[in-house]
Amino acid sequence: MFIKRNTTSFKGKPYGSVLLVQGKRVPAKRPPGRPTADAPLKTVVVHETLANLSKLPATLIDLIASYCRKNIDSADPLAVPVNTAAAAASRDSNPSVHLGPCYGVLAALHALARELGIVQAVGEATRTQRLALFLIYARLAHQGSRLSAARYSEDHAVREILEVGSFDEDDLYAALDFLATQQERIENALQKRAKPGTLFLYDVTSVYFEGQLNELAAFGYNRDGKKGKKQMVAGLLTDAGGEPISIQLYPGNTSDPPTFLDAVRKVKTRFGGEEMTLVGDRGMIKHLGKAALGEAKFRYVTALTDPQIRALLQRKVFQLDLFDEKPMEVEHGDKRYVLRCNPDTRKLEQVRRKDQWEKLKAWIQARNEAVGKSRKKKPESSLREAQRRLKQYRLVRWISLQLDGRKVAWTEDAKACEIEAELDGCYVVETDLPKPAAATQEVHDRYLDLTLVERDFRTIKTGLLKIRPVFLRKASRTRGHAVVSLLALKLARELDRRMAPLGLTVTDALSRLEGVRLVSLGDPEGQLWRLADSYPKAQTEVLEKLPKLPAPMLSLGKANRNRLKNPRRGRD
Repeated sequence: MFIKRNTTSFKGKPYGSVLLVQGKRVPAKRPPGRPTADAPLKTVVVHETLANLSKLPATLIDLIASYCRKNIDSADPLAVPVNTAAAAASRDSNPSVHLGPCYGVLAALHALARELGIVQAVGEATRTQRLALFLIYARLAHQGSRLSAARYSEDHAVREILEVGSFDEDDLYAALDFLATQQERIENALQKRAKPGTLFLYDVTSVYFEGQLNELAAFGYNRDGKKGKKQMVAGLLTDAGGEPISIQLYPGNTSDPPTFLDAVRKVKTRFGGEEMTLVGDRGMIKHLGKAALGEAKFRYVTALTDPQIRALLQRKVFQLDLFDEKPMEVEHGDKRYVLRCNPDTRKLEQVRRKDQWEKLKAWIQARNEAVGKSRKKKPESSLREAQRRLKQYRLVRWISLQLDGRKVAWTEDAKACEIEAELDGCYVVETDLPKPAAATQEVHDRYLDLTLVERDFRTIKTGLLKIRPVFLRKASRTRGHAVVSLLALKLARELDRRMAPLGLTVTDALSRLEGVRLVSLGDPEGQLWRLADSYPKAQTEVLEKLPKLPAPMLSLGKANRNRLKNPRRGRD
């Protein structure tokens, strides 16, 4: 490699350029005619321009020229490739060593996202697209708000990896808006058209908000147990292996069946063709959902609720003695019912019922003693609270409460208790799949695959990604936030697969990658960095499982620095 300086003039005005050029030997053009068998292969040297350095400061150009004169082996894997860094320098040119920003986390995630096609799906041509990629990586590595992500970038090589200079939370909000408008295109780019007979898994959950002004926020059935918090409903569609495909947000008061209808349309129009199968939880695939599946020529696998099972028992569609540890099948019309009793769950249900009833009796007795000692305590309040706990513990079918003077008394119905315990650990899987398409055991196992979606929800909500609580107001930005979490989930699953042979978690891997930092080339004020010569074993074994880290890009932009403009309460 060498520096080539060109000078020219146009209309009397001088112009100059500084180019980084590399010479390489290529086969020469073959002369006409048939060559002889022992004719040597002729080659010529051609000059390839690697980078235009004209806009670099003179000090950096001199540093690169010094590097070229030292003739370091360009095949050295620890040297910075000039085609991406646009400059490099000798490791011996400056005896002092200065650590640069953290490089390993964002660089590794960016390389992994490129392998998975996430970079190509989101795009990287514009600054907003590159900020959207940064949000995806920050969601996995840092979580937090957009302002927190901007502060997180101060110690990470965002400029050298994504070529993004200074930005603030408003720029990141614009990236969320972009992701919301491009969600369908991105999901389509990551999911190929499904073949006939492909299985899809679908489930919903709720995500609560902090604040009251989000456009999707509404009160509804809160699966997070957060009383008094508005929420939104999120539906997650995955493939048979639990790989996330699409996420959709709804107002917090939306019930499950309407979201399932949207999932059917999405699979039909965007991802699938004919004869697809959707697996949904009990209570989700109801009459309207089954009708929509029939119109789309789809099949379904779901489970029955407890009242539905009891209704079929009364109609003698199947009997209690068919529930066994091994799945048993009953056909009725065009439907197949797979019956099973889990002995471990049965034992847990029996222990739970007994323990909760003993706990409630102890509370009633203690409360009766307190009411007997104080005339200010009202027995009506005791009865209301006891009935609330009775409903909470699901004991209302065989326990009744009433007042006996100033005491709360109870009555146990042994026969009702036996009927209640009949279905402990029992469940029924319903499907309209024909027998040639899936055997009894396969139908049962496909329904249990919904645990993969539940695992994804745990990762998104309370695990690595922490999508909740949501601190956003606009519906578009909230949907963009969900897209960020979906793509970060795909990254997390792939990273987990690669770290599993090492016995490491995703958190362990990210923690070790934080030790991969850049080292300055020459004066650190020049902001010219290279990778270190070597890393400890903890970092090396993680890097070996990931794509090779790209070389740091040369960026002359201003480093990001985003702080709170107003001091927080309690700070000086």
